Amino acid sequence: MKPLKFLKSIILGLLLTTSLIGCKEKVVETVEPPKPATVEELGQMNRDFAKALLAGDAEAAANLYDENASLLPPNEPIVTGRENIKAYWQAGIDSGIVGASVKTISAGNNGDLGYEIGTFELQIKLENDSIIIDKGKYTEILRRNADGKWISIYGMWSNNE
Repeated sequence: MKPLKFLKSIILGLLLTTSLIGCKEKVVETVEPPKPATVEELGQMNRDFAKALLAGDAEAAANLYDENASLLPPNEPIVTGRENIKAYWQAGIDSGIVGASVKTISAGNNGDLGYEIGTFELQIKLENDSIIIDKGKYTEILRRNADGKWISIYGMWSNNE
């Protein structure tokens, strides 16, 4: 075989190989969407919140909120940011909270965004040792964080009275 013909054969072979590699079927990776969260998972944030209030731990309560979350308390200005939320709940703890419970009514999610609607009951001990009971309802807008834990990005509540 002549050297020039041999070189043309090698170049033709390389071009065919390159073409075939370029035509190779691309493998498409599929990412499975996150599984829908259960009502139990979505309600955990508020159950942990009630425990934190009872323990007198405003920091634990605040850590259940996103760094830039907002509280929308009744008849008060919006409270934004985890540090401000911590101060807000510390004031609540300091006011004499001796009982806190929540009950989820409804919850759902779409991907990493979710909601929870429920009822609450707070028991507050006054200076004269009497206890007032505050009952109401709440809505939480939740986001699944990088650890897969549901945290609040917006929390709003109102009293039943």
